[in-house]
Amino acid sequence: MRLINSVSLTAIAIGFSLTYTSQALADGSVWLPSPGTGSLSVSYVSQDADELWVGGDGPRPIPFQGLDQSTILLNGSYGLSDALALDVEIGRSEVSPKHGRPIPKSESGITDLEIGLTWRFLDEIISEGPSMAVRFGAVLAGNYDTGGRGPAESDVMGNVNLVGAGPTAIGDGGSGIEVSGIVGKILNDRFAVSAELGISNRSNDVPRETFLNFDAHMFASDNLILSGQYHIQKSSGDLNIGPPPGPGAHGTYWERFPEVAEDVNRLSLSATLVLESIDLGLHWFKVLDGRNTAEFQAFGATATLNFGR
Repeated sequence: MRLINSVSLTAIAIGFSLTYTSQALADGSVWLPSPGTGSLSVSYVSQDADELWVGGDGPRPIPFQGLDQSTILLNGSYGLSDALALDVEIGRSEVSPKHGRPIPKSESGITDLEIGLTWRFLDEIISEGPSMAVRFGAVLAGNYDTGGRGPAESDVMGNVNLVGAGPTAIGDGGSGIEVSGIVGKILNDRFAVSAELGISNRSNDVPRETFLNFDAHMFASDNLILSGQYHIQKSSGDLNIGPPPGPGAHGTYWERFPEVAEDVNRLSLSATLVLESIDLGLHWFKVLDGRNTAEFQAFGATATLNFGR
């Protein structure tokens, strides 16, 4: 019995676009929606961190006792042709220190808008090899604050009062482009694998980032897909988070946080229930290792409406 169909392929195509961090990179897929069909998804992600990798060290406790972040994401995809598909993602997020004090301040706003175009130039259905594609993405910075409105000051108690969002910023505040190459293969009626290698360039002195995704999917039944992903992100920058009051050996401004080099190794797991026109998904991810990044763990839920079939 062949369990893999177009509905299942659409489900795994969106399964990992919903694991969100403050510097998430969109995931591409070689399994595109059919021409004239697509999907609309809404997801809620809750994540928190108590520890932080600082430079090459860590993890160590976050000085202000941790971070909480909640995000609502809207994601859409549409098949333009047999080999071309459009994807869009935007959301709203809120980040706050766990202790609830005003420093660093809580921050909320619209996340970066990501628009992607994927061209599949090799289709495994009509060739003996794997499917292969290229994704071109544009990123428009959201309306959140990254900090840096002024220097460090001291309050009447002598505590450092840093103006701006700093470590509670939702993103880097830089617009830019992403380019990635994707390869995927349906191994049999039960398993599919894929990998993506890409690069992201942003404005405002945000370091260039290279990312690599390894995905594996198991079709447990006609209606259930189990998935796993290992995500690696490497930054070209050399600025590390230093001692307070800010990043770097000489950093005294929150405004330099977007310049910090951030490396991330992250494991994601997902389960998707595939119905006739609606997919329901549960997601979990954890940052396992990194540099200048928080040790986030997250849980999320997704509802996807499929149309045009």
